[in-house]
Amino acid sequence: MNPQNSAGIKGRVLVVDDEAYNRELLRDLLEAQGHTVTEAANSAEALALMAQTAPHAVLLDVMLPGLNGFEICRRWKADPATAAIPVLLVTALREREDRLQGIEAGANDFLTKPIDTREVVLRTRNAIYTKQLYDQVQATLSQLQQAERLRDNLTHMIVHDMRSLLTSVYGNLQLLDMGLGQSGAASDKQSVAGALTSSRTLIEMVSSLLDVSRLEAGQMPLRREACELQQVAQAAVNLLGGLLHKTPLVFETPAPVAPVSCDQGLIQRVISNLVTNAVNYSPTGCPITIAIQPLAGTVKVSVKDQGQGISPEYHVKIFEKFGQVENGRQGKAYSSGLGLTFCKLAVEAHGGHIGVDSALGKGSTFWFTLPSEPPQLSPG
Repeated sequence: MNPQNSAGIKGRVLVVDDEAYNRELLRDLLEAQGHTVTEAANSAEALALMAQTAPHAVLLDVMLPGLNGFEICRRWKADPATAAIPVLLVTALREREDRLQGIEAGANDFLTKPIDTREVVLRTRNAIYTKQLYDQVQATLSQLQQAERLRDNLTHMIVHDMRSLLTSVYGNLQLLDMGLGQSGAASDKQSVAGALTSSRTLIEMVSSLLDVSRLEAGQMPLRREACELQQVAQAAVNLLGGLLHKTPLVFETPAPVAPVSCDQGLIQRVISNLVTNAVNYSPTGCPITIAIQPLAGTVKVSVKDQGQGISPEYHVKIFEKFGQVENGRQGKAYSSGLGLTFCKLAVEAHGGHIGVDSALGKGSTFWFTLPSEPPQLSPG
């Protein structure tokens, strides 16, 4: 819709006034401009006709019997189905407080009695034009959302098939690794170990993509059970295998830690993601610290690396889907785009929080908290 052609805009207008003369005057004026006009003589008719005609604009008299124009306007603006329809209050009230009351009710514009015909034509035309632009944007948005849903469904199917194939590749590599045993050539064993690490990383990336979609849609049920996070963290580290062969790990548990109610598999993957990030962005051989501590009704898990750090302005962006930020002066993209998003959604699904403490040149500490498991009451 071209703004230069707005003078030729035609639309549906609802005129609400208890005086027949006023309705007739406005109807004749607006129909002469090519608009379709519907009339209501009272608040009940106005409320009914709004739902039936879906006008592009409403000319609403303030002084009506029963519900006045302010209250009718307030009701329309509180209803999502009618909130975007421009309401022009037609009133003889000129006091500042009356105008403020109309604005408070959600009115988009005012027409003052006795009306100026040119003003009515221009303000009504502009209101109709605004509503039609809004409708056009909403239609485009709906089309984009539909296209996005179709794309997401296709991506989900492709990625699901990819995970099945990758799992098969990983299983065959494990069989090959076992077949090499102690007698295989060192170079062959090293190649298989590298392939195992890469395929495991790919499986985790694909799983994160699928799980992010499910978590965003609220379609991933949590299998909660009482868990000791020290054991969950150790299991997560054990799964990383060869990735950690050159990286010292330091576990810190400064005080007794209460169990938490969580989906052990999901939280294990959260810790695995955070440790993998720490290893990838720390110099080779630098230790990674995993700390687990009680904290005001929660348990906090922290993973500290020795990397270049992240500027404070990126501490939120890094958890966004496909969000990447440069890692310090090396210009290396921090995060593959989905791992940290998965961590955020998984932790928040448990009622917890996640974040990062970092500054350039000082490393990064990624952390999350989960509510502590309430103590079990003893019988009797």
